[in-house]
Amino acid sequence: MKKLLKIIAVIFAVLIAVFLIGFFGFAPDYVASSRNRVINKPPYEVSEKAKILHEKLLVADLHADSLLWNYDLNKRQTANQVDVPRLLDGNVALQAFTVVTKTPRGQNIEQNDGKSDNIFLLTLAQLQPFENLSSLTKRATWQAAKLHEHAANSGGKLVVIKTKKDLQNFLTRRKTEKIVGGWLGIEGAHALDGKIENLDILFDAGFRMMSPSHFFDNDISGSAHGIEKYGLTEKGKEMIRRMEQKGMLVDLAHASPKTIEDVLQMATKPVVVSHTGVRGTCDNQRNLSDEQLKAIAKTGGIVGIGFWETAVCGESAESIAKAIRHTANVIGTNH
Repeated sequence: MKKLLKIIAVIFAVLIAVFLIGFFGFAPDYVASSRNRVINKPPYEVSEKAKILHEKLLVADLHADSLLWNYDLNKRQTANQVDVPRLLDGNVALQAFTVVTKTPRGQNIEQNDGKSDNIFLLTLAQLQPFENLSSLTKRATWQAAKLHEHAANSGGKLVVIKTKKDLQNFLTRRKTEKIVGGWLGIEGAHALDGKIENLDILFDAGFRMMSPSHFFDNDISGSAHGIEKYGLTEKGKEMIRRMEQKGMLVDLAHASPKTIEDVLQMATKPVVVSHTGVRGTCDNQRNLSDEQLKAIAKTGGIVGIGFWETAVCGESAESIAKAIRHTANVIGTNH
């Protein structure tokens, strides 16, 4: 009996060891690769006419969750989609690094609650600081610090943009140097940990853009994918006022229709929608109506079209171009 128990204990210990090695050693990279699929693998063929046109453009990408994953932005990656070498190759001038602090299990565009936390396990598997397990604000500032570290190690190739002057200086440098500018945004104001004063902490960490909600309703506002999908709460209205005072961009990506309406009623500065689709070409819960597009443009704002199937109802460049063309036809190319 003792021998049997000893064998069981050894087997159990081995299984635990295998699990721990897999969880901490392989799980983070596996999740990163599976969540950052590239549909069509390189090499890519581009016409000479397209190359010439593309080199003349000032390209700004308003959304990438790159800081969620543990990899060096200064090295060319094989699995993840965004790194400095490829941004430079692709003539991307400005890249928003939008931080994710919490997502629900079974995430979908119709209805989610905020009870579960996918990012908790990722935080644990990546061996992030212990405080990140319980604080969404700490998760956000930890990712912000990563961007500053990548910039410091980039040999000047990656520049963090925080002010209008930073942007002006960057654009002047870019006329003679091959560099890319990055700025920080946040997916969902649940990153405040329920405290409006934490907006100061996030601002000091470098964040200059934030959406009121992400995939679930929170104490700031309803989400397009939440349960109740309500508008701005009183705390949410205070947050919008504070963001405008600080010069932070209000991002309406993922916002419920009522939240969009409430923000636009009180906005005194341009708002953005960093990544979306439009119902004119892809009618679903995630995307914006023509009326919403027009109201956002009236603030002087900008709408960014997302390059994925839910946003554009397809996996081709043609689907993306169709959504961009529709949006431009409705609100003009400036928006």
